[in-house]
Amino acid sequence: MKAVRAHRWCEPHELIIDEIEQPEPRDGEVLVKVNAASLNFPDVLLITGKYQVKPPLPFSPGMEVAGTIESIGPDVDNLRPGQRVMAQVSLGGFAEYTIANAASVQPLPASMTDEEAAGFPLVYQTSYFGLVYRGQLQKGETVLIHSAAGGVGLAAVQIARALGAGKIIGTAGSDEKLSLIRENGADIAINYQTEDFVEVVKRETDGRGADLIYDPVGGEVSERSTKCIAFEGRLVIIGFTSGRFSNFSSNHILIKNYSVVGLHWGNYRQHNPARINEAWKELFKLYETGKIRPVIGGRFAMEKVADAMEFLKSRKAVGKIILHW
Repeated sequence: MKAVRAHRWCEPHELIIDEIEQPEPRDGEVLVKVNAASLNFPDVLLITGKYQVKPPLPFSPGMEVAGTIESIGPDVDNLRPGQRVMAQVSLGGFAEYTIANAASVQPLPASMTDEEAAGFPLVYQTSYFGLVYRGQLQKGETVLIHSAAGGVGLAAVQIARALGAGKIIGTAGSDEKLSLIRENGADIAINYQTEDFVEVVKRETDGRGADLIYDPVGGEVSERSTKCIAFEGRLVIIGFTSGRFSNFSSNHILIKNYSVVGLHWGNYRQHNPARINEAWKELFKLYETGKIRPVIGGRFAMEKVADAMEFLKSRKAVGKIILHW
């Protein structure tokens, strides 16, 4: 079978498409024939050796796939060959076939396409956990969502609207992305390059501030967000796409009575997997009622994976980037 592989820490154009042996599922695993795969920023960090985990070389990146189950290993009794599924894998998604732990595989709703399924798991699970479990979103509250045109940002906008948020404010880095943010449920979209989001949030809330701030950017964006957070507001940190960690003044947190909350969604697999299953049920309900829908911002042949990664790095991408063999 074909697989995209990094033979050393490298840039995207140095990836190689190899012909390798098809793997066999072991206990608790399934073999998935990959029809579509989703590109995520950690894939780029992985091949360059800048991710927190450094897998043994050579390896195939790719963390989210959709396709059909080719075969199942021992002790798998809830899945069957031929079933259409989405799957999260630690590595190996950018291959014609990949191994997935059965616990990380979900059968698809009948109406969901492979492209939608490949771009669904990580962004919607992360956004649901960030807004509902960690952010404790209540109906009618004002929500500020940073990087709202990206994969997790658009998912968060859709979920916040579906769950009854009062006013949704989204930020992005260019005017071209603002209409997309509004189309997916935001009341207000801000180009943070030309407008001060702090002043806009204060103006739109009569000085009260945002009850919930959803932040995948980190750095200065997180720090400035504390200037427009409401009394008893929650600032949920889900990542650092800016490349910089944030520094907060504890006295400011105390005086304004707000919370800074972290979310590392992957840790729930170890500490509370039941909560992940609860989120799947709620997310599929929202999908089947048409309240959430993955936005595909780019489609690439797997052989053009380097182009897809450069497009993602350019910050011009919106929604999810999908790869096909």
